Amino acid sequence: MLSIIISSYQPHYYTALEKNIAATCGVEYELIKIDNPGLMGLCQAYNKGAEKAKYEYLLFLHEDVNVLTVNWGNLLVSQLSESDTGLIGVAGGTYVPAVPYGWFTTLKNARINILQHKKDGTKILEKTFDASKEKVIPVDGVFLGIRKSIFNQFKFDENLKGYHGYDTEISLRVSTQYQNYVTSEILLEHYSKGNPDQKWLESNIYIRKKLGSNFNAKINRDLEYQMYERFVRDYFKSYSKNFLTVIKVLKFFPFFKIGRRKYLPLLKFTISQ
Repeated sequence: MLSIIISSYQPHYYTALEKNIAATCGVEYELIKIDNPGLMGLCQAYNKGAEKAKYEYLLFLHEDVNVLTVNWGNLLVSQLSESDTGLIGVAGGTYVPAVPYGWFTTLKNARINILQHKKDGTKILEKTFDASKEKVIPVDGVFLGIRKSIFNQFKFDENLKGYHGYDTEISLRVSTQYQNYVTSEILLEHYSKGNPDQKWLESNIYIRKKLGSNFNAKINRDLEYQMYERFVRDYFKSYSKNFLTVIKVLKFFPFFKIGRRKYLPLLKFTISQ
C-alpha cells in the first residue's frame, strides 16, 4: 500500500526510524533505502527509490525523524487517495515570491506541524494551523507523500545535484495541475534544522529561472518587498558585491509586484548593500 523511500547516510537515524515506522505506520508498507553517503543528490536518490516502489502511494522521508502519530499510514493514504491531491506534507507555504526562496517566507504564510529540535538542545512544537489539512503551494521535503501515478508525471529534477531545492521544485510543478496540502493529522519529531547556505541559494535561483513565480492567486506587495530585501542581504553574504553580482540580483527585482512608488527605495537598498 505504501512505499517509503529514504536516502540514508546516518545509520543510527535510519535504524531508529525503521523501528519507529514498524510500530506506528499501521498499513502494509515497504521501506526502500537508498544508501547515499554523498554519492548522489537527493533528486537522483529519490528517483532511484521511486523506480523500485511496488505500491501506488509513495512517501519520501528524511531519516532524522520520529513519527509520533499512531496509524499515520492510514491517514496519509486516505488523504492521498482524493483525486485533486498532489503532494501532502507536514510543512509548506502559501505564497511564492518573485525572488528565489524555499517554501518558507514568513510565519503568517507558513503551515507547519512539526516537533522541531533546536540547535541549543531544546525542542518546540511548531504548529501554525489546526485543520486536518490546508492548501499550500511549495511543500517542505522532510515528509512528501504523493501517488505514484502523479509522481511519474513529474519526478525530481536531477539537474539539482545537491540536497537543496528538490522539494520546492517538484511541488511547484505539481501545483500547476493538482492541489498540494499539509496535514495536522500527522505529527513527526525532526532532529535537525535546515541549512540555508550558498548551495541552497543557488538551487533556489535555478528553480526561479526555470519555473518563475506566477503561482499566487493574489500578489502581496508588502511581502514581495520584504522578500526582495531578504534575498539581497542573503546574496551578498555569499557573494562579493560588484557590477556583475548587482546585475544578477536585479534580475529578480519585483517590478510588477510592488508598485512604482517602491521602485526607487528598493533600488537604493540594493545598491547600498
